[in-house]
Amino acid sequence: MLRALIVDDEQLSVNRLKRILSESGEIEVCGTFLDPVEAYEFVKTNPIHVAFLDIDMPEINGMKLSSLFLDLDASIDVVFVTAYDNFAVQAFETSALDYLMKPVTTQRMTKTLDKIIKRRRGAATQPSVSHNDILTEQETKVLRLIAEGLSNKEIVPLLNITTETVKFHIKNLYRKLGVNNRVRALQRATELRILG
Repeated sequence: MLRALIVDDEQLSVNRLKRILSESGEIEVCGTFLDPVEAYEFVKTNPIHVAFLDIDMPEINGMKLSSLFLDLDASIDVVFVTAYDNFAVQAFETSALDYLMKPVTTQRMTKTLDKIIKRRRGAATQPSVSHNDILTEQETKVLRLIAEGLSNKEIVPLLNITTETVKFHIKNLYRKLGVNNRVRALQRATELRILG
Protein backbone atom coordinates (compact mmCIF):
# COMPACT_ATOMS: atom_id res chain seq x y z
CA MET A 1 0.00 0.00 0.00
CA LEU A 2 1.23 3.48 -0.85
CA ARG A 3 2.07 5.84 2.01
CA ALA A 4 0.67 9.34 1.61
CA LEU A 5 0.85 12.66 3.38
CA ILE A 6 -1.70 15.49 3.29
CA VAL A 7 -0.67 19.10 3.93
CA ASP A 8 -3.40 21.75 3.89
CA ASP A 9 -4.04 24.69 6.21
CA GLU A 10 -7.82 24.04 6.13
CA GLN A 11 -8.98 21.23 8.44
CA LEU A 12 -12.15 20.56 6.37
CA SER A 13 -10.05 19.98 3.23
CA VAL A 14 -7.73 17.66 5.14
CA ASN A 15 -10.68 15.64 6.48
CA ARG A 16 -12.31 15.33 3.05
CA LEU A 17 -9.10 14.28 1.33
CA LYS A 18 -8.22 11.79 4.06
CA ARG A 19 -11.66 10.18 3.81
CA ILE A 20 -11.48 9.86 0.01
CA LEU A 21 -7.96 8.40 0.12
CA SER A 22 -8.76 5.97 2.95
CA GLU A 23 -11.84 4.71 1.10
CA SER A 24 -9.77 4.04 -2.04
CA GLY A 25 -8.05 1.05 -0.44
CA GLU A 26 -4.84 1.98 -2.32
CA ILE A 27 -3.44 4.61 0.01
CA GLU A 28 -2.42 4.63 3.65
CA VAL A 29 -2.56 8.19 4.96
CA CYS A 30 0.40 8.22 7.33
CA GLY A 31 0.16 11.87 8.27
CA THR A 32 -2.03 14.96 7.95
CA PHE A 33 -0.64 18.40 8.65
CA LEU A 34 -1.99 21.93 8.85
CA ASP A 35 1.57 23.24 9.28
CA PRO A 36 4.01 22.72 6.34
CA VAL A 37 7.06 22.90 8.64
CA GLU A 38 5.74 19.98 10.74
CA ALA A 39 5.09 18.02 7.53
CA TYR A 40 8.67 18.64 6.36
CA GLU A 41 10.07 17.45 9.72
CA PHE A 42 7.90 14.32 9.47
CA VAL A 43 9.13 13.46 5.95
CA LYS A 44 12.76 13.76 7.09
CA THR A 45 12.33 10.59 9.16
CA ASN A 46 9.27 8.87 7.60
CA PRO A 47 9.44 7.69 3.99
CA ILE A 48 6.35 8.47 1.91
CA HIS A 49 5.35 7.75 -1.68
CA VAL A 50 2.88 10.57 -2.34
CA ALA A 51 2.36 14.10 -0.99
CA PHE A 52 -0.99 15.85 -1.44
CA LEU A 53 -0.20 19.54 -1.00
CA ASP A 54 -2.38 22.61 -0.85
CA ILE A 55 -0.68 25.35 -2.87
CA ASP A 56 -1.95 28.44 -1.06
CA MET A 57 -0.64 28.23 2.51
CA PRO A 58 0.91 30.90 4.75
CA GLU A 59 4.68 30.92 5.37
CA ILE A 60 5.61 27.96 3.14
CA ASN A 61 3.37 27.46 0.11
CA GLY A 62 2.85 24.11 -1.60
CA MET A 63 5.32 24.88 -4.40
CA LYS A 64 8.14 25.56 -1.94
CA LEU A 65 7.18 22.55 0.21
CA SER A 66 7.19 20.33 -2.88
CA SER A 67 10.73 21.48 -3.64
CA LEU A 68 11.83 20.73 -0.05
CA PHE A 69 10.28 17.24 -0.20
CA LEU A 70 11.97 16.44 -3.52
CA ASP A 71 15.32 17.53 -2.04
CA LEU A 72 14.78 14.89 0.66
CA ASP A 73 13.56 12.17 -1.72
CA ALA A 74 13.21 12.74 -5.46
CA SER A 75 10.95 9.69 -5.84
CA ILE A 76 8.03 11.33 -3.96
CA ASP A 77 5.05 11.94 -6.23
CA VAL A 78 3.51 15.36 -5.63
CA VAL A 79 -0.18 16.10 -6.20
CA PHE A 80 -1.25 19.71 -5.74
CA VAL A 81 -4.72 20.40 -4.33
CA THR A 82 -6.01 23.95 -4.65
CA ALA A 83 -9.00 26.20 -5.10
CA TYR A 84 -7.12 28.22 -7.74
CA ASP A 85 -6.54 27.00 -11.29
CA ASN A 86 -4.04 29.79 -12.07
CA PHE A 87 -1.23 27.72 -10.48
CA ALA A 88 -1.57 24.79 -12.92
CA VAL A 89 1.30 25.64 -15.28
CA GLN A 90 3.67 26.39 -12.40
CA ALA A 91 2.63 23.13 -10.72
CA PHE A 92 3.57 21.02 -13.72
CA GLU A 93 6.84 22.92 -14.14
CA THR A 94 7.76 21.60 -10.69
CA SER A 95 7.11 18.07 -12.04
CA ALA A 96 3.86 17.57 -10.16
CA LEU A 97 2.12 14.30 -10.98
CA ASP A 98 -1.34 15.89 -10.87
CA TYR A 99 -3.31 19.00 -9.97
CA LEU A 100 -6.68 18.69 -8.22
CA MET A 101 -9.26 21.42 -7.83
CA LYS A 102 -11.17 21.79 -4.55
CA PRO A 103 -13.53 20.39 -3.56
CA VAL A 104 -11.89 17.11 -4.60
CA THR A 105 -14.33 14.44 -5.80
CA THR A 106 -13.92 10.68 -5.43
CA GLN A 107 -14.26 10.33 -9.21
CA ARG A 108 -11.42 12.77 -9.92
CA MET A 109 -9.24 11.22 -7.20
CA THR A 110 -9.66 7.80 -8.84
CA LYS A 111 -7.94 9.16 -11.98
CA THR A 112 -5.08 10.55 -9.89
CA LEU A 113 -4.62 7.26 -8.03
CA ASP A 114 -4.57 5.38 -11.35
CA LYS A 115 -1.73 7.66 -12.51
CA ILE A 116 0.22 7.10 -9.30
CA ILE A 117 -0.20 3.31 -9.37
CA LYS A 118 0.70 3.00 -13.08
CA ARG A 119 3.79 5.12 -12.54
CA ARG A 120 4.88 3.16 -9.46
CA ARG A 121 4.39 -0.17 -11.23
CA GLY A 122 6.30 1.15 -14.23
CA ALA A 123 9.25 2.12 -12.04
CA ALA A 124 9.24 -1.24 -10.25
CA THR A 125 9.17 -3.29 -13.45
CA GLN A 126 11.56 -1.19 -15.52
CA PRO A 127 13.26 -3.66 -17.87
CA SER A 128 17.03 -3.72 -18.06
CA VAL A 129 17.67 -2.27 -21.49
CA SER A 130 20.49 -0.18 -22.84
CA HIS A 131 20.79 3.27 -21.31
CA ASN A 132 20.13 4.84 -24.71
CA ASP A 133 16.59 3.52 -24.37
CA ILE A 134 16.31 4.64 -20.75
CA LEU A 135 17.84 8.08 -20.25
CA THR A 136 17.57 11.17 -22.41
CA GLU A 137 20.76 12.98 -23.41
CA GLN A 138 20.10 15.69 -20.79
CA GLU A 139 19.41 13.12 -18.04
CA THR A 140 22.70 11.40 -18.89
CA LYS A 141 24.53 14.75 -18.65
CA VAL A 142 22.96 15.38 -15.23
CA LEU A 143 23.96 11.88 -14.10
CA ARG A 144 27.57 12.45 -15.23
CA LEU A 145 27.71 15.69 -13.22
CA ILE A 146 26.25 13.91 -10.17
CA ALA A 147 28.99 11.29 -10.60
CA GLU A 148 31.53 14.14 -10.45
CA GLY A 149 30.06 15.07 -7.07
CA LEU A 150 28.28 18.25 -8.13
CA SER A 151 25.22 19.54 -6.26
CA ASN A 152 21.99 20.62 -7.99
CA LYS A 153 23.03 24.29 -7.65
CA GLU A 154 26.42 23.55 -9.25
CA ILE A 155 24.75 21.72 -12.17
CA VAL A 156 22.43 24.69 -12.99
CA PRO A 157 25.00 27.01 -14.68
CA LEU A 158 26.83 24.16 -16.43
CA LEU A 159 23.71 23.02 -18.30
CA ASN A 160 22.11 26.48 -18.39
CA ILE A 161 18.87 25.22 -16.81
CA THR A 162 16.91 26.07 -13.65
CA THR A 163 17.15 24.28 -10.31
CA GLU A 164 13.61 22.95 -10.85
CA THR A 165 14.65 21.49 -14.22
CA VAL A 166 17.65 19.78 -12.61
CA LYS A 167 15.31 18.25 -9.99
CA PHE A 168 12.93 17.19 -12.75
CA HIS A 169 15.73 15.38 -14.63
CA ILE A 170 16.99 13.74 -11.41
CA LYS A 171 13.48 12.57 -10.51
CA ASN A 172 13.08 11.09 -14.01
CA LEU A 173 16.41 9.32 -13.99
CA TYR A 174 15.73 7.92 -10.48
CA ARG A 175 12.39 6.60 -11.74
CA LYS A 176 13.91 5.14 -14.91
CA LEU A 177 16.75 3.49 -13.00
CA GLY A 178 14.40 2.25 -10.24
CA VAL A 179 16.32 4.03 -7.45
CA ASN A 180 15.62 6.80 -4.95
CA ASN A 181 18.97 8.39 -4.15
CA ARG A 182 22.23 9.51 -5.76
CA VAL A 183 24.34 6.63 -4.48
CA ARG A 184 21.96 3.99 -5.84
CA ALA A 185 21.65 5.92 -9.12
CA LEU A 186 25.42 5.81 -9.59
CA GLN A 187 25.56 2.10 -8.64
CA ARG A 188 22.79 1.32 -11.14
CA ALA A 189 24.45 3.46 -13.81
CA THR A 190 27.66 1.46 -13.30
CA GLU A 191 25.72 -1.83 -13.59
CA LEU A 192 24.14 -0.64 -16.85
CA ARG A 193 27.46 0.85 -18.05
CA ILE A 194 25.70 4.19 -18.64
CA LEU A 195 28.69 6.28 -17.64
CA GLY A 196 30.95 3.80 -19.44
